[in-house]
Amino acid sequence: MPQFIPDTTYTRLLDDLAGAFMAAASSTHTDLRDKLAEALGAADVLPEVCRGDFDVT
Repeated sequence: MPQFIPDTTYTRLLDDLAGAFMAAASSTHTDLRDKLAEALGAADVLPEVCRGDFDVT
């Protein structure tokens, strides 16, 4: 089942992912994986391992 996100979030995510690629491609000091993780985090897309950091009980 697809996950739907707001259009503005989707657009920002695409822009951030493209920017991450360009930053990593144009610099030897930039790690693409780190930049992609930042872009995903900015769109509130996190790995399952982070769930405990957000659970409020």
